[in-house]
This record gives sequence, structure tokens and C-alpha cells, in this order.
Amino acid sequence: MAKHARPRCPWTALGVICVGFFMIVLDTTIVHVAVPAMLEDLDAGLDRILWIVNAYVLTYAVLMITAGRFGERFGPRRVYLAGLLLFTLASGLCALAESAGQLIALRAVQGVGAALLTPQTGAFVTVLFPPERRGAAFGVLTSAIGLSIVAGPLLGGFLVTCAGWQWIFLVNVPVGIAALVAAFVLLPRPAPVRRQGWDLAGLVLVTTGLTAFTFGLLESDHAGSASIAGPVTAPWVLASGLVLLSVFVLQQRRTKGRPLLPRALFAHRDFGLANLIGAGIHFAVIGSAFPVALFLQSVLGCSAWEAGLVTAPTPLAAVAVAQVVGRLVDRFGGKALLLAGLLTYAGGLALIVVLARPGMNPWGLLPGLLVADIGIGCVLAPVTHIAMNTVDSSMAGAASGVLNTTRQVGGVLGSAAVGTLLQYRLAADAHQRRLTAAELLPPAARRAFVSDPGGEVPAFLDPRGVDLFLRLGAQAQRQGFVDAMREAALLPIGVLLLGAACCLALAGGTRRSGADSG
Repeated sequence: MAKHARPRCPWTALGVICVGFFMIVLDTTIVHVAVPAMLEDLDAGLDRILWIVNAYVLTYAVLMITAGRFGERFGPRRVYLAGLLLFTLASGLCALAESAGQLIALRAVQGVGAALLTPQTGAFVTVLFPPERRGAAFGVLTSAIGLSIVAGPLLGGFLVTCAGWQWIFLVNVPVGIAALVAAFVLLPRPAPVRRQGWDLAGLVLVTTGLTAFTFGLLESDHAGSASIAGPVTAPWVLASGLVLLSVFVLQQRRTKGRPLLPRALFAHRDFGLANLIGAGIHFAVIGSAFPVALFLQSVLGCSAWEAGLVTAPTPLAAVAVAQVVGRLVDRFGGKALLLAGLLTYAGGLALIVVLARPGMNPWGLLPGLLVADIGIGCVLAPVTHIAMNTVDSSMAGAASGVLNTTRQVGGVLGSAAVGTLLQYRLAADAHQRRLTAAELLPPAARRAFVSDPGGEVPAFLDPRGVDLFLRLGAQAQRQGFVDAMREAALLPIGVLLLGAACCLALAGGTRRSGADSG
């Protein structure tokens, strides 16, 4: 990247960047609480409504590598402003959508804006701060993620309850306009890195490959092996994506010009390991969030607002921890802090499922949630610092695009894998619980109780028998869910432990000798 003077107030500029990044991350979670209202208002099935959530995730995930190279070619400031403008305009139009189809299309446009904006955040940090201060800067940036996790369920629940689902999109408009003005005035103007031709083959391969892979994952979460269109099924699309991505890797290695992914990015082992660990962290974050939310609402009977209140305090602790850890990374490197955070996060998830039981006070989960979120606060800044400080600042946009893409794909994989495992184990565990509970019922009622959980209560039962039949069924379902949640939690916990093992192979998480000082 061309030499340039750093702004006099880099922390102010970073604050502006955090506002835009906050909105982008917020929109990955705030829509979930509006799903019931959208089901009623838009007169669409659950599959269509879920794609209002997934369309954003899909376009956001698949375009960030390309957006990172856009930032290098046209300058991160231009691409950041274009992404923020597109995201703000699409948010306003989402509020005016009159059908699920319109809203899905506009959410995809929102995702394009988010994808353009996100890779530039890492590039800006390398411009705004010298290497010895970037850990603290990444700590601030990752704090925006923690705040958005808190704000999503709370703000979404409040807006949907008081004003309607449209306001979860309208709230972005004034904030986006203010952020646009501030960014235009305060963000630096680093020169583009290169203006050479595009690697069009790589661009097509990575975009179509990531689209097919991500779409296949999202569809497999609820469609399974059912047909999507004619003979095309989710596993078929998923496999096609893997083939295209494999071809992309080979094409990048053989391209003689300037490939879409600079070879120097992966010349450093720490960059590849940091991407792998980052994907694992988001696998655990996204994969564990859904079972916990479902447990609070479906098993403990909390409303969306009450569930948000229970889970809100601990991400605030993660934000505070991220601030401290970010500064410690600058002094001691990130390896030890990252390892400690991964183990703490895994321990927190294990504590959550140990504490979980039907009929408990929801606030009884707080110790486990607190430990898990402290672990999250310990890992986000170090893994970003390790990844970004192993590459030259001229490749910061591409590196940030790759890092954020692997995170998003890791999150989608976590959602699909944990969700599928939870559903599979819930069916088996609830059935086993019903078999045990059936012993308390009259022999003539046991077959119906076990074989048809959603069926009618046998007519021959007296009122006390009916009450027992229904009560035992509800208890079996709730306890079966807890059993299934504990088994499904082994997956994200295992991924975090694998990440900890990868962490041991890091060179140390300090800036490599001779790296560009930005």
C-alpha cells in the first residue's frame, strides 16, 4: 500500500468504522426475533421467512473475498462508502417490502452492501495504527461485535413489539446516513494498491463455489435431502460447491499473473491457522446460540424479550474483556491469550449444558453464559491480530476478505451442523423419554403415548388420566430437548478444542520480523 500519513485522531476514525460494522453484524441477529411477526404479516411459509434471514447471510459470506480485492483496486475508503450507502438504501427499502419475495431480494442487496464494507475494516486498522497498537484497535473493533450481539435480541424485540417488524430495518437509515457523513469526513484516503487486470476465472469460481456451498448448507439445515428443484437436492448443491472451490484452489496455484488470492497470503502458517481457528470460533458462536435461545423459549417458556434479557449481561462482559485483551496482545502477542480463550469458551459451553434442566430459573444459566462470553472476549481480538499481522499491509484488504469469509462460512456450517444434530437427537431422546414415562400410564394408553407424540389423547382416559398423559408428554419433550442439547453441544465444544490444538502450532502470535510497518 502506498505510504501515507496516519490521521491525527485514529481512534475517532475507528469509532466511525465501528458504527458501520455494528450495523452490519446487528442485521445478522436482529431479524430472528421478527420471524413470528413476518409469518403473520407477509402470509408466507416458514421456509420463505427463513430465507429472509438466510439471503443476507448468503450474499454477505460469498462476496467478501471479491470485496477485499475491490478495496485494493479502488481504495478501501471508496468501497467502504459504497457498501455503507448500499446497505442503508436497502434497509429503507426492506421496510417498504410488501411480500416475502421482495424482502428476500432486498435482504440479498443488504448482504452485498455488508460484504463491500466488512473487509475494509481490517484494511483501515493497518492504515490507522502502527503494528504495536493494532491489538488494542482490534479489541475495540471486536467489541462492536459483542455490543451487536446484545442489541440484536433486545432492540429487535422492543421494535417488533412496539412498532412492527419494519422498524428493525428503518432504524438503520438515520444511523447509516450519519455514519456515511462521518466516514466521508474522517476516514483516511489510502491509495489503491494495484490497477492491473482482474482474475476473472478466479472471481467466477470462488463466487459460484461459495454460493453453492453456503446455499447447500443453509438448505440442508431444514430441507435435508429433499428436492430443491427437480432432481437437485441440498447435498448435490453442497457437493457442487466443494468441487468448484477445489477447482478454485488449483486455479489460484497455477495462475501466472495476479491471482484473486495473493500467494503470499498463505506463505505464513499463522495466517492459515488463524483463519481455521476463526472459522471454528464462529462455528461455535452461531452453532450454540440457537439451542440456548430455543431452550430458554421452548423449554423454560421465556418470551423473546425475556430471553434477550437473560443473555444480554454476559456479552457486555465479553466487550470489556476484549478491550483488555486487545491491549495485552500488543504487549505479549496473541497465542497464549487465544489458547486460554478457546479453553475458557469450551468450558463455558460445557457449564451451560450441565446447568440446563427443565423447570429451572432462566437466570441459573448466567454462570455458564458468563464464562462462555469471557472466552469469546479473549479470542476475537487475538485471532484477528495474528491473521492480519502476518501479512504485508499491501494485502490487508485481501487478507481481511479471506478472514471474514472463513468466519461467515464457519458460522453457517455451525448453524447447519448443530441444528441438524439437535433435531436428530431430539427425535431419538424425546422418544426414549416417552418410553420411560409410558410406564406410569395405563397399559392401553402406552402405545398411543409413545408412537404418536402429537396425536390425540385416548378417549377412554378419565380427566386425571388425561392430565397425566399430557403432563408426562410435555415433560418427556422438555427433558428430551435438554438431553439433545447436551449431546449437540459436544460438536461446538469439540471444534473449540481442535482450535486450541491448532493454536499450539502458531509461531507465537507476534508480528513477524520484517513485516511492513504500515
